[in-house]
Amino acid sequence: MNLGTTNAQESDSSDAKGISWFPIPFAFYTPETKLAFGAMVIASFKLSEHVNSRPSSVTASVYYTLNNQYDFALSPEIYLNNDRYFIASELNYAKIIDKYYGIGNDTEEIDEPNYEARNSFILLKFQSEILHYIRLGIVYELRNFDVIDPQKNPYLLSGNVTGREGGLTSGLGLVLTYDSRNNIFYPESGGIYEIATMVFPEMLGSDYNYTKTLIDLRRYMRVTDQQVVALHMLYNFVSGSVPFYDVPQLGGDNIMRGYFEGRYRDNHYFAAQLEYRIRVWWRFGVIGFVGASDVAKKISKFEVSKFKYSFGGGIRFRIDETELWDLRVDIGFGKDSNGFYFHYNQAF
Repeated sequence: MNLGTTNAQESDSSDAKGISWFPIPFAFYTPETKLAFGAMVIASFKLSEHVNSRPSSVTASVYYTLNNQYDFALSPEIYLNNDRYFIASELNYAKIIDKYYGIGNDTEEIDEPNYEARNSFILLKFQSEILHYIRLGIVYELRNFDVIDPQKNPYLLSGNVTGREGGLTSGLGLVLTYDSRNNIFYPESGGIYEIATMVFPEMLGSDYNYTKTLIDLRRYMRVTDQQVVALHMLYNFVSGSVPFYDVPQLGGDNIMRGYFEGRYRDNHYFAAQLEYRIRVWWRFGVIGFVGASDVAKKISKFEVSKFKYSFGGGIRFRIDETELWDLRVDIGFGKDSNGFYFHYNQAF
């Protein structure tokens, strides 16, 4: 994967104007996408005058592949009124080739897991500080998922999969957050603990009626001035008539790296990981991680003997010494699988 960054002098001049800009071109290759190329732009800025207020950010990215796939994404995170209010959103429009292996924690490899889909996604979150470190607010999610071509995927061709042709999901819920991190981009102490629960009823226009709850717990501990231990636990569960593409999925570029996201999926998903982070020299750092996870139909069906494990490492390059923005390149290994990841900031 190729990438480029602005130099330190450019970042410093941007900071003088109140906004730091980081344009990052990139290219990558996977068997599904073939050659892909794109660009990412990250902007960091402060909207509050208080010296300890948190920086807001906007990230925009786009890529195109020689398989005629594309992805447009926009992710602003805004802190207002000396951090009393927090607004975040995710906007995404993509045409993708994904994989579906069925539901369960022991699904077998199949010859034709691929399918083609078009995904339009909007997530909006608004929170207000109710106590020191504690925010409460609402979250809304809207997705239009269109299975353009099931190709030869046996599950999607069978007609027995909820959402096999796609559909519209629209959900509203509450989100409660405790956030004591000393830095939002590279935390060295404190933690962020969040629980969100949403309902997707027909009255909101959803084609499927279900509920979704996410518990996300993260803790950070400084070992030395240059070393940090980070802990992460995630629990996601759904109930009702859930389309296959919103069933909790194991794997990805943030947790359980080394597994293709969606290789295993079911109504209940638990994952935990530990990451050791070391600043090495100049703007460079390295990390190592281990993780454990599984999915299950019911919470009582989790079996430690069937858990999946992952491990790996990566390199970090700091593009902003003031706010501690990093670019990351990771490689992860799972059972009979591996993954290579390029992204910005930490995995968690």
